[in-house]
Amino acid sequence: MDANEIDPRYSRWLENAFLRPRSSSRSIEKAGSAGGRRVNPRQKKRADVNRRAGEMGVSLENKDGVKPPHSVEAEKGVLGSVLQAPAEVMPLCVTTINDAKYFYLPSHQTIWTGASDLWDSERPIDLITITQELRDRGQLENVGGASYLTELLNFVPTAANVSYYLETVEDQFKLRRVAAITTQSARRAGENGASAAAILNETHHSLAALEVSNGLPRIEDAAAIVNSEIELPPDVIEGLLHRGSKMVLGGGSKSFKTWQLADLAIAIATGSSWLSHPTRKGRVLYINLELAERFFSRRLQVICQARSVTIAPTNLSVWNLRGHSASLPHLTDALLRQRGVEPYSLIAIDPIYKVLGARDENKAGDIAALLNEIERLAVRTGAAVVFGAHFSKGNQAGKESIDRIGGSGVFARDPDSILIFTQHEKPRAFTVEATLRNHPPIDPFVVRWDFPLMRIADELDPEDLRQKPGRKKQFSAEQLVEALRPVPPTTTEWKERSGMSDGTFNRLRRCLIEAGRVHKPKNRWLLR
Repeated sequence: MDANEIDPRYSRWLENAFLRPRSSSRSIEKAGSAGGRRVNPRQKKRADVNRRAGEMGVSLENKDGVKPPHSVEAEKGVLGSVLQAPAEVMPLCVTTINDAKYFYLPSHQTIWTGASDLWDSERPIDLITITQELRDRGQLENVGGASYLTELLNFVPTAANVSYYLETVEDQFKLRRVAAITTQSARRAGENGASAAAILNETHHSLAALEVSNGLPRIEDAAAIVNSEIELPPDVIEGLLHRGSKMVLGGGSKSFKTWQLADLAIAIATGSSWLSHPTRKGRVLYINLELAERFFSRRLQVICQARSVTIAPTNLSVWNLRGHSASLPHLTDALLRQRGVEPYSLIAIDPIYKVLGARDENKAGDIAALLNEIERLAVRTGAAVVFGAHFSKGNQAGKESIDRIGGSGVFARDPDSILIFTQHEKPRAFTVEATLRNHPPIDPFVVRWDFPLMRIADELDPEDLRQKPGRKKQFSAEQLVEALRPVPPTTTEWKERSGMSDGTFNRLRRCLIEAGRVHKPKNRWLLR
């Protein structure tokens, strides 16, 4: 733990100890005729503070009594400016110091975190709201109470100089980082078998990163990246979805999206497979915004019975919010306040339109903002986030799979994993098409609804989507046979002659091969 990670229970106590004036140079006085020596009380208290901080793993002063670089006045100037003019100040702050670690005093870190969470959730920031926010978190007394927040508000006459305060806070943070980096390098240099080249290289990159650490990720050297060991986030659904990413399940009306999301939640909570894909067992949170509590609970019971599984305590949590108005940022902030529990592997939001608020699902900007909030939830919690989205009205089989989702096209292009469930020509069957950003592509497959689960239907062809009424299938195997004449073609020539799509051509060709009607000697297709 470094100086920026002090237990909040001690933050105000430590801060008071160091904001008081230092003891005078006359720290030791002679005890008169007895000839003894007594320690100045303030010096003794400072020693006690450092001893207690050391027990917590915090370094407030070095052995010479020197504190790490910081400016209490600049930190108070930033926070006071935030309280005075949040609309003007917060955009400057989030591009300069987007992390509480930039503040040295623990109480200032806590106040900044509260203010930034209010800002992220689009709630107003003022003396009343920040006081209530910290009170709700049980942190108000740790930062000095409402009186200290009032002191911050009145600390600066105007927010006009906040850029100067920000520059000072950032500079002091960098100085602390320089001290920490060089101290660590010196310690490593004293270890047996230390490599000077390795230590110099790491120190150089760490110090160079500080030059661009203005609240944004640092610019990295690709040569170093490709030569380093890269640890990818673990999959939640093997081959489909990894932690920290987003997935959308798209489907038409009555395509059982809620049943599928609930089934997915149970699969991961129990480590069972889902749609024939293995899952990694982990904690799941299901945010139910639509179904009445008892009906959703009954669905979970029915699915567990069908799967013959038992959910272990704490592995699946349900947040029933039907009838409660809550924005997605507000839900995210509530989740981030949780402490002392194992993080979630998956968070399901059902249905997504319930958190649209005043946004228009047909406006790209509105949906992009919503999906940015979902991304924030995924990044901040480390969980994969999955949600369902509906198709536009009418038969969507003639469109590309990712264009079937209704509303703005951002819905179907922003998520990392997209699963589209389109009605098959067979009743209660659906062709599943996956568009994957971070996993290898998988072939379309068919599932059939077998209450209360979707089951793989290998006997059905994914190409056989339900068409509009009256529309007939355009191609047959016999038409593909006719395309072999008059001259035996190559595969490419055969496909071009047939006039079929890739999917239809490959499906019908496979049928002819399995029936033993065609073969391919010397790169040309012939009838047997």
